Amino acid sequence: MSDISLTSGMRANLLSLQSSVKLLDRTQERLSTGKKVNSALDNPVNYFTALDHTTRANDLLAYKDGISEAIQTIKAADTAITAITTLINSAKATAEAAKSTVSSASTSQTLTFSAGITAGATVVIGGDTYTAVTTTDVAAGEFYVGGTAAAAATSLAAAIAMSGTTTFNVSDNGQGVLTISRKDGTAMEAGDITDTSSSVTESDIAANSDELVAKRAQYTTLLSQINDLKDDAYYKGKNLLGGTTAAFDLTVKFGNSHTLTVEGFDGSATGLGITTASSTWIDETTIDVSITQLESALSKLRIESSKLSSNLAVVNARDEWISSVANVLQTGADKLTLADTNEEGANMLMLQTRQSLSTSALSLSAQAAQSVLQLFQ
Repeated sequence: MSDISLTSGMRANLLSLQSSVKLLDRTQERLSTGKKVNSALDNPVNYFTALDHTTRANDLLAYKDGISEAIQTIKAADTAITAITTLINSAKATAEAAKSTVSSASTSQTLTFSAGITAGATVVIGGDTYTAVTTTDVAAGEFYVGGTAAAAATSLAAAIAMSGTTTFNVSDNGQGVLTISRKDGTAMEAGDITDTSSSVTESDIAANSDELVAKRAQYTTLLSQINDLKDDAYYKGKNLLGGTTAAFDLTVKFGNSHTLTVEGFDGSATGLGITTASSTWIDETTIDVSITQLESALSKLRIESSKLSSNLAVVNARDEWISSVANVLQTGADKLTLADTNEEGANMLMLQTRQSLSTSALSLSAQAAQSVLQLFQ
């Protein structure tokens, strides 16, 4: 260009045309990208501020997947609690029904002796302990087991009589069976007689009806199902009903240093305090022990469900907040960088018109030189 001389009019028109083309290119870029700030060269302040907003929004959104999984884990645990509550209510109904099947307690119990009683075995009657020995010279509170089973029973009967008990009567049939009864004629109670030898068998204080046996089996099955359901209450390997150690806790991350720990608990029958087996059901009193434990378990489940609901509310609130604040950040970034398409469209139309006018003006400026050329033709 420096080797070619242009008139001042042509140079002015050329510069105007070049400016229009440059502005036209910029406008086309803005319309194609939708942004008025595409790089730091366009506007350093807006570009880096918008980049910071976008980066933070993306960092926050990266936690949403983990939060979503945490929500599902808590929901899985709460669903399991609901199911276990149903099973416990069924177990409670079974126990209540079992109360109507128990017989009246017997006024006597039998102790049946068989061969094989070893020294050191004990029989406790009304709190008094009688110890088996193999020497014939027995002391108070001892009975001889060195002979036959019938002789052992007779020796124990003698030891009970020697104790001077004012609570129990003892009857020996001479064939290894003792009948124990209360002197006041009242019914025998659970725990009146206990023993540590497998060669001594004590009778139940109440007969087990077929209905009671069936209720016991139903109750045992329900407790087993509670344990199975607890084991199945995991989501993606995390079981909030698995136990009380930290391994069963759920940590939800909301940011680099902000977390929420959802504590697990033991959702098994034992963990809920249901420790009495149905085999102990012999009267209404023993069944009431199980019912009390079931009611306590229901109360504990309500407390744990309330905790989970509270934690779920926190996690949901955090999830919604992240979505909202990420939207705010992205909107802020867009306002700093996005182009007004209406304005840019108008600019495009005006620049195209200006380009056309500049081209025409440049053509007119060149006509003077063309007139000089015609003189040589």
